[in-house]
Amino acid sequence: MWRGVAVGLLTLGVAACLPNPQSVKERREQFPRDDLMGDIILTAAPAEMKPVGAVFGKSIELLGYQVSPEHPSGGDRVTVTFYWGAVGPIEEEYEVFVHGDALEGQAPRIHGDHFPAKGKYPSDVWQEGEVVVDEFTLWIPVGYGAKRLGLYTGMYKENYRVPLTDKGQRPGASDNRSLAVELTFE
Repeated sequence: MWRGVAVGLLTLGVAACLPNPQSVKERREQFPRDDLMGDIILTAAPAEMKPVGAVFGKSIELLGYQVSPEHPSGGDRVTVTFYWGAVGPIEEEYEVFVHGDALEGQAPRIHGDHFPAKGKYPSDVWQEGEVVVDEFTLWIPVGYGAKRLGLYTGMYKENYRVPLTDKGQRPGASDNRSLAVELTFE
């Protein structure tokens, strides 16, 4: 009998030392945003942004993008900035996939998978009304065979790709990705 009481007390003592896990809602509300404001989190999309308006699932919108240089050459590094927003609570932490596929000519796919906002601002803590800045760089190989390159994007977690539920102002693809950016090479 005493052994059972001792085991019970030991279990209570260990449980009291464990951290109290936050719910996704609590994590979203308590996430420290102050250091990210103006750099990763904006209150409005920049005027120079090219609109996309693609919606993934019921909660994530690709508002638009900027790209530099707009007409790259082989050997260039291309900086792409996506602007994402939450249109509802996001319950999972997703990664962004980017597939650079030839639209004209033959060339291998260019990949650019990454966590949004350089990993500093996970998607499950985004709040409605915020604009999340997601900048990344792709390298265009010298002698790349395509004359036009389409950058398709979306979000995923492990083997699950968030469904493209509204293609917005850009063409969508049947495999839950948005053709967000088209690059023409000089």
